[in-house]
Amino acid sequence: MLAFAFLNPLLLWGLPLVALPVIIHLLNRRRFQRVPWAAMEYLLAAMKRNRQRLRMEHWLVLLLRTLAVLFLILLVARPQLSGGSLLGTRTHHIVVLDDSASMQQRSGSMMLHDKAREVVQKLATQLGERNSGDIFSLLRSSRFAEPDLWAQQVGADLGRRVGTLLKDLPPGDSTLDFGLLLNKTQQRTQEVMSAAHVEYWFVTDLRAADWLTDDDKPLPLVVAALAALDGKTTHVTIASVGSRDANNLAVVGIRRIGRLTATGVALEFAVDIENFGLDAAPSTEVAIEVDGESRTVQSVPQIAPGERVAVPAAHTFHAAGFHRVEAALPIADHYPLDDRNTLVLQVAEKSKVLLVDGDPGEAADSGETRFLQVALDQGGDVATGIEPQVITESGLVDADLAPFDLIYLCNVPAPSPSVVAKLEAFVAAGGGLCIYAGNQVDPARYNDALWRTGQGVLPLPFADLQGDPDKPEHLFLVNKDHPLCGKSGEGLGIFLGLAVLVKRYLPMTESATSRASVMVRIRDAEGSPCIVSKSFGSGGGWVVQFGITADEHWSNWPKTPAMLVVAQETQRFAGRPQDLQLFNFTTRGLHRLTLDPGIYKPNVRVRAVAALDEEHTFTPAAPPPVQVAEALPSAAAQIDVPMNELQALGAFEVALQLHSGTTETRLLARNAPSQESRLVRFTEADFHRAYPAELQDKLTFRDEASGVGDIAGKGELWRAFAAVLLIALLLETLLAWRFGRR
Repeated sequence: MLAFAFLNPLLLWGLPLVALPVIIHLLNRRRFQRVPWAAMEYLLAAMKRNRQRLRMEHWLVLLLRTLAVLFLILLVARPQLSGGSLLGTRTHHIVVLDDSASMQQRSGSMMLHDKAREVVQKLATQLGERNSGDIFSLLRSSRFAEPDLWAQQVGADLGRRVGTLLKDLPPGDSTLDFGLLLNKTQQRTQEVMSAAHVEYWFVTDLRAADWLTDDDKPLPLVVAALAALDGKTTHVTIASVGSRDANNLAVVGIRRIGRLTATGVALEFAVDIENFGLDAAPSTEVAIEVDGESRTVQSVPQIAPGERVAVPAAHTFHAAGFHRVEAALPIADHYPLDDRNTLVLQVAEKSKVLLVDGDPGEAADSGETRFLQVALDQGGDVATGIEPQVITESGLVDADLAPFDLIYLCNVPAPSPSVVAKLEAFVAAGGGLCIYAGNQVDPARYNDALWRTGQGVLPLPFADLQGDPDKPEHLFLVNKDHPLCGKSGEGLGIFLGLAVLVKRYLPMTESATSRASVMVRIRDAEGSPCIVSKSFGSGGGWVVQFGITADEHWSNWPKTPAMLVVAQETQRFAGRPQDLQLFNFTTRGLHRLTLDPGIYKPNVRVRAVAALDEEHTFTPAAPPPVQVAEALPSAAAQIDVPMNELQALGAFEVALQLHSGTTETRLLARNAPSQESRLVRFTEADFHRAYPAELQDKLTFRDEASGVGDIAGKGELWRAFAAVLLIALLLETLLAWRFGRR
């Protein structure tokens, strides 16, 4: 259907004015009376010979004047040709509403999301009035794969329909990926064959973080998406509703410091606060709550633009299970989503340590690990949060390592290949491994099994036994900032140099290709390494290697407080950390539960802790693919809890119903994505500066100052009418002058 419409139809009431030149012409003809005069007979005879020419000149000037009035009226009425499937001018208008988290920023008394909805409704209303017959689609950036309206024909009721739909669309809190959105939408648009043109209307706050990388380069995905657009048939209009206030102070996260998360032991953590604005943020405070009860307030210093500070805190948990730590700025700013953050963690009753005794001895208190047992669990009123368990070398073959956070090999002969593979898998998955030397440690066999030219878990290769019992050596601390020193670096260094005496030791050969970090050496800064560490695998596992024994046969190390300090700090540094990603998510995360249907009922209830009116029930998903099903326990039920289906931010309670009638309760945290906290705007000048020149004609930027709701419209004819009007006026002036001279 080809539609011809006017953007200002009320001005068409001026069309009768087209008759004015004709009326004036007729009145001028009636203004004179015919009076015969003999002297004029000769003149009249001459005029009769030129009457036809004069009449044509008059009609031509009259026509030009009439056309000038006609096209002047049409020009201000702005005629528009649209919906032309016959002529191939039908346009598919795709309106994208940015509902990312940053759209919850407030500008004055309004949320940017509310302003964007007003713009979208105004666009739809104008399309309904002016572009009848075109095609309209509406989608949100958070759910661009599920459009709210798709390929609907534009009609007079479009504005009303879109307005009704927008009232039920809440603001989102996810991230924005403009490149992916444009690419996927373009692929879907190609399925609509009835439109010759595509016009994207992207209503957004236009943040620089959505268009530029951290080093001020164009985002590759956006460049690729724009390059794929056909500039002859497709155009993108960016309608900005963003605020010019970019200052924002945010709580971007809560980090656990150390790896020991057990009852009775102080857990240190840090609250990270970042200034995303362009001006310095004044000093303030941050309130920290644990389980909604214990509350402390820490001071926050002045933060420069782009700077992040860590506010330290600590808490001792006295009950095992799930706990939550919340940090909040006292005064909410114009973007309140990132003013608070929640950390959920699972506190264990004890951190389990496996001590493998290579020479247990005949008496119960004569083994290699007896001093380590005391250092790790002193008993009495001293809470270390550590539970050691001792096995012999032979027990390591069949031992289940999953429950343990740290393993000690104390004077253990070179393990078999199967045990080596078992230990490497344990460390690669995040577990910790400590290796003490002894008379049963054969350097050559150890190096073949565990060093393997730097590819194994051993930080450095062992060399042959050295040391003179009659001339014991002291230890020398070369790195007082090493994590194994904890906060006692200065004192530990002095104590090692004065009190620890080493009679025997296995030297270590340093390698240029090794990633080992040396903490302690024999004798001085040039001596053989004695305590070294190395990370292994991608799971964050650490290995600590000792050139001395865990008992007193080679040194007095086990009988000094130095061993106590290092053993405790080793647990904090190298013990397997709890995977906090299992319970802490942003708004795009997915919490996946694998439940035994023989124990649990097939539904999970998720309730917001703070927003008591938000509660959801999730049931098992569709059966997984064969390869996934084979990896799951037999008949296990998989239940997914997508974070984008939840609304509140903060802690959620996850309730699992058991067939026994009891309820198992867990916690998870849902936090705002920190990348949405960068509120600095992206301007048209930034686009022309950063993006390739060949892409710049494909975009038009509009903001509130230029009227984001005014549609220029495909098929407007005002330029043609203006040209005709100008030509008519010029010709009328030229001909009137020329005819007048005659």
